[in-house]
Amino acid sequence: MPSLTRREVLGAMASTPLLAATGKAEIPAEVIRRHDEAVDNCLRLQITDPASRGYGSLREPRGIYSGHGASGLMAIYMAAFLQPRSKFHKNNLLVDRMKLGAHYLTHSQHEDGFIDYLETNFDSPPDTAFGVIDVATAACLAKRHNEPELLAIPEPFLRKAGAGLAVGGIHTPNHRWVVSASLAQINEVFPNPAYLHRIDQWLAEGIDIDADGQFTERSTSVYNSICDRAFVVLAAKLNRPALLDPVRRNLNSMMYLVHPDGEVVTEISHRQDRDQHGTMARYWFPLQYMGVHDQNGQFATLAQQLAPVSASLPAFMEYPELVGSLPPGQALPS
Repeated sequence: MPSLTRREVLGAMASTPLLAATGKAEIPAEVIRRHDEAVDNCLRLQITDPASRGYGSLREPRGIYSGHGASGLMAIYMAAFLQPRSKFHKNNLLVDRMKLGAHYLTHSQHEDGFIDYLETNFDSPPDTAFGVIDVATAACLAKRHNEPELLAIPEPFLRKAGAGLAVGGIHTPNHRWVVSASLAQINEVFPNPAYLHRIDQWLAEGIDIDADGQFTERSTSVYNSICDRAFVVLAAKLNRPALLDPVRRNLNSMMYLVHPDGEVVTEISHRQDRDQHGTMARYWFPLQYMGVHDQNGQFATLAQQLAPVSASLPAFMEYPELVGSLPPGQALPS
């Protein structure tokens, strides 16, 4: 991520609205350029040899192929194919490659709809939910662009995964919200009352955020941002703006946990990032969303700092709210 110094963030920054020459807000050209580079890389790294165990996923030097690699390809390819300003717009090669990714995903699913995370968890509901995020984004974009043939590519994986996530369990506190957000994404494309029922069951347990604005795991460089993203998704997909409150509270808390050089305090974490070097890079999505939604200048300051590395084309396309103008930046707390 770009260097984020206390001197930079203490100065009040004038916001740069995402405006084209027409005066209409649009996705920044740099975001699309970087995404096209990512597509080039994915085309090189995706395995196209039918004899390989990783056929359809990404190359893995250790031979531990991942459904998460294949799921990421789905959103990357779909966004580029549907984005008129991408050099890959309507390039049918991407359709073929999405089909390869979907092939890997469906063949790696267990009967209950779940996939393995081979380094840690097998036949795992929450690890499936992490994979659903990108596949459901691809499906959402296909549906909004009225592309039924494209929507049919991720549909089998998502329907089977959704059936499992509607009854499956979790491993850690944040998994409740990842599973819930993934179900909300699937429900937007393939509505099912069972998905909403399961979301409400998880929410009925209560949101695990304390008076200081920290989630149970207090994972400042990893799982806080994952929870923030999940609640933004739930609020947006289910039209439940009250679910933005934990996001707001956590981001306000994080304003006090950034060192002068941009490093994040991790000493309070209860997870694997404890005492590890971390940054705010994972927070771009909730910071951008809440910066626009709340017109919060401090969130805008960090969102703009993170955008050159973290801003995402699929996110801009799935959540057009992100394209709104940020307010003038404000200094972070000293």
